[in-house]
Amino acid sequence: MGVPIGLDRVASGGILHHLKPSWNSKDISKQTKIKVYESLVLSVLLYNSETWTLNAISAQRLKSFEMTCLRKIEGVTRRDRLRNTVVQERLGLTKDIIARIQQRQLQYFGHVIRMDQGRYPKLALEGYVHGKRNRGRPKRRWLDGIKEDLVSLNMTIQEATRTEQD
Repeated sequence: MGVPIGLDRVASGGILHHLKPSWNSKDISKQTKIKVYESLVLSVLLYNSETWTLNAISAQRLKSFEMTCLRKIEGVTRRDRLRNTVVQERLGLTKDIIARIQQRQLQYFGHVIRMDQGRYPKLALEGYVHGKRNRGRPKRRWLDGIKEDLVSLNMTIQEATRTEQD
């Protein structure tokens, strides 16, 4: 899969580069910088993240990018040897980027479950592909990620489907 598209768009000379004067400014409060980060950076970064299938490498890159932004906002560097949790606590953030993506994916799952039977997302979720698959380990599917997220919530896919339909 590679890096999510939003990360390339934000990190490679995009929004992050243009916001550098804002991150370094002493005239702007940290709360304002956080709001700018959430509204400009995260909105571009997490665009269409409901449909991503995250692997470990992509998740690590997203976390690394998030902490780079937060450290710039806080005004600390890695040489200051502050833990990521300390930086997040100082800025008053409770959820990291992976938790935000999981929340968005679960919300979209509920939306797809409630759709009419003829809609394409519903057909893709419940459909079956005929034929033989290639040798080797199967590719990670979107529904596999949803199942892992539901395990962390102590729910099965059937319980979540029933809950969403009620």
